[in-house]
Amino acid sequence: MDNTHVGTELYRSPLLWLPCELLVHAASYLSSEDLFNLRLTCRRVETFLYDTFSEEFFSDRRFMVTECLGCLLNISKHPHLSTRLSKLTIGLDRLYSGDAVASHGDRNRSVNNSLVKDGIDPDKLEDLAAEQSWLISSGQLQVLLGKALDNLPNVVELDLRDVNAARGFSRPGSSEPSVSYGVAEVRRRTGVDLLNDDSHLHLQDQFADIIFTAALLAVVRSGKRLDSISVDIQKRDKGLSSSAFFTPDSLGEPLSLAVQNLHSLDLSISFTYVSLGNYSQGSLAFLPWQSHYLFKLLEYTPNLVRLRVVSKGDSFLKDGIIGWLAQLVDLSSGTRVEGSRAYGSLHASLDHLTLAQRYQALQHLELENMVASATSLSKVLLHLTGSLRKLCLCMVGVSVGPDDDELDNNPKSPNAWTSLFRAMSTSVSLESLHISSLGHHISSRPANDNRHQVAFLNSAVGVQSGPRNGLLNTWSHAGDIPTMKSFLLEVAEKTVIICTTCKKRNAGYRSFEDILQE
Repeated sequence: MDNTHVGTELYRSPLLWLPCELLVHAASYLSSEDLFNLRLTCRRVETFLYDTFSEEFFSDRRFMVTECLGCLLNISKHPHLSTRLSKLTIGLDRLYSGDAVASHGDRNRSVNNSLVKDGIDPDKLEDLAAEQSWLISSGQLQVLLGKALDNLPNVVELDLRDVNAARGFSRPGSSEPSVSYGVAEVRRRTGVDLLNDDSHLHLQDQFADIIFTAALLAVVRSGKRLDSISVDIQKRDKGLSSSAFFTPDSLGEPLSLAVQNLHSLDLSISFTYVSLGNYSQGSLAFLPWQSHYLFKLLEYTPNLVRLRVVSKGDSFLKDGIIGWLAQLVDLSSGTRVEGSRAYGSLHASLDHLTLAQRYQALQHLELENMVASATSLSKVLLHLTGSLRKLCLCMVGVSVGPDDDELDNNPKSPNAWTSLFRAMSTSVSLESLHISSLGHHISSRPANDNRHQVAFLNSAVGVQSGPRNGLLNTWSHAGDIPTMKSFLLEVAEKTVIICTTCKKRNAGYRSFEDILQE
């Protein structure tokens, strides 16, 4: 085979005869292991593949809170890799020395302590758990993150998550999820496997709060301007508490600069009060006369394009952020309102025009596990109709009062959801709608009789689904604006409220049997 020239050198390998772009494309079909081996064949190949390799493996990195954070510091000091990292993910992979304790059927009889799980080294686990606690309690975590962020010029996304997630790009033959750097070392040293899909947080642990506070403080002090913040906590009933969002007044202006251009905010939140005289939950809850510090952060994020808030656990602030958004709408129109104490008070410098312009760019809204008055929810959604393109409501309920012109007060009136969907159809700009497990609440009824299930009658439009009992409680559809207006009218006509008991006093309700017969 004849030699050929690439650049000014002679190469015998036909692989190097290929144009650089074609070689890079061919390498995209290799498994990760084969790609690494190919890069080791010669310096020329490594040079060809360097840009795509560094973009794929270093633009989005996830780190565990251990001394393995030193790898993040090393990346920040690298002249080329430091410019690649744009998304910093911190894994909420919590280590507990108690994880070494075995159940009765899973004990290690080969060691003196028969309570130890098979394959677990309790002493090394205790050391790493203590190291992790020291990092967060000493403030060293914030220092390490700050040093790294000072030299990572392109970081614009901050992500915290407690479970492993799918990779954004998967190579052939690879289905492994994205896990924290440091997980393999923990497994090697202690035997603890953090590769499964379970959350590794305990319910009453403040770990997530402290990590979020430290990371946000590091961002602020490094002068970063974030585009996206995401805190995805899958642990049941677990979310960031009010204390996670507290910042002293001295950092108010730097914080506002860090998040004023934030386009995406995705949060798992706890709106739980602590009972008077009961401090078992510590700072994981807030007192009834206190404001939730989340709303202070929301004041600084007027330019959001995507907002997702999941309320976790048994919330005492039932409406989550819906009531706060409704208050914002009222204030923007000059209406005097007395909002919940939990919302705090909007900054005095925000005039009516400034308020009216807030969230006018919001295109994607997702709310989960909240109950708000029909008036508040309608006010918020209708206010956003000019910009909103995608709406997702999951486990969201409307609360109906005795003075509302609604089904519960008058069998001939439409239910609150039907009225809302009809109103939205007149001016909506939606292109996608997903509704699931909606609720209908009657504030005047006893607690055991005030929650009703919302179901949908069968329709050929969109995609419907539900539990095995035959009820349809989930409905989604996407299309252009005229299509979605027609869809909303269809949803309005097919939305029914189920309660066999209430049907005896009000013919507007449906029973389970009624739905199955239609």
